[in-house]
Amino acid sequence: MQSLLPAKFSGILQVNPADETQLKTLQDTILDQDDTQQPNPKLHVTLLHQAFPKKLKTRDGLNGKKALSALFKNGGQMGIPTPTLRLGDVKRGENPLEGRVSYYVEIENSAEMLELRDAILEAANIDPSALYDTDDSPSILTPEEKTRVFHISLTNLEGQPGASIKYPQATDRNVVIR
Repeated sequence: MQSLLPAKFSGILQVNPADETQLKTLQDTILDQDDTQQPNPKLHVTLLHQAFPKKLKTRDGLNGKKALSALFKNGGQMGIPTPTLRLGDVKRGENPLEGRVSYYVEIENSAEMLELRDAILEAANIDPSALYDTDDSPSILTPEEKTRVFHISLTNLEGQPGASIKYPQATDRNVVIR
């Protein structure tokens, strides 16, 4: 599935499917099988959660969120090649503490998602290594973000993008799509 970067920076680094037809079919199948779910209207892969860009700085000291906003405003992201999204298993995940239940499809080519994230940061003059532990400072990433399972949230209980689980777990169960 082809992918593309959004025209505007929404606070999170993300990549979007160029054609949502296959994902909409998966949504419809899930909705037929589980009437507690609603379709997620914003189908995308989060490359970096919105909490982290503001914690970054450019090589010149500018706030990372501002640098990324400027990059997207000037269309600088459009020159960055995006990988094909390779869809994996469809899973059902729960976060009982937050009362969230959602279905998602895993993205199999995680290394390419990380490369894309880093290319976007580089284009905004942010050193991607600033995300990780160094001799001078600890990682700004949470353990969940360090081990992010790249995915596209298909459905959730509310039909709002923010109502999906943020971090899928290895214990989430595969769903048989009929």
